[in-house]
Amino acid sequence: MTMLMIRCSILLLLLTSCLSSSPPPTHAGVTEKTDEAGWKLYTNARFGFSIRYPDDWRLGNPMPDGVGVMLHPPIEQSLVAVSGHMNVVSGSSPEGRQTLDEFASAHHRIITDLYGKKQVTLRWQPDQERSLAGFPGKELIFGYTDDKQGEIIEHHIFSLGRNEGRGIRVKVPRSAEERVMPTIRKMLETYQPGRDQNAVSPLVPKPDLSR
Repeated sequence: MTMLMIRCSILLLLLTSCLSSSPPPTHAGVTEKTDEAGWKLYTNARFGFSIRYPDDWRLGNPMPDGVGVMLHPPIEQSLVAVSGHMNVVSGSSPEGRQTLDEFASAHHRIITDLYGKKQVTLRWQPDQERSLAGFPGKELIFGYTDDKQGEIIEHHIFSLGRNEGRGIRVKVPRSAEERVMPTIRKMLETYQPGRDQNAVSPLVPKPDLSR
């Protein structure tokens, strides 16, 4: 399996989770009270990033391969995924891997194809320049009509390092967007990248220093 296929498979799993209407059971033992407002802290063991979330949001089970977790706001049909991934696809960066623009372009293409297979037409909004934990990032926004859930809006916010990337994906009914997104913005202010995003990937051969 190529690295592009691996990345597509991970993205498919994440989107499948976001499309699910049945939230997974609570995964205990990975959060703690962190401030006077009662917000909790999630820390990802694999990528090292952390983010705080409201006390009344429910934490779901870890995603496949420990890449992240699903959060469940107290709003029907709302899901938030926080995750990391490896940047190992060939691109035009100095290290020969994807740049942020190349990743965003691929993200557009993969998501459009995935939803197209479900006969769902996406309505894309212009990409927004964002930062995530101090790293340059992008926010991709698109809407669509779901036969069961009505009008849905999704926000995909991510940053990309030399070997790793991290992001947050938000799915919410359009009628609840103005209630959820201010909380998402506050959550992003608490986002910590953990390890340096330029840390060497275990999937990339280490240089031979003996030469």
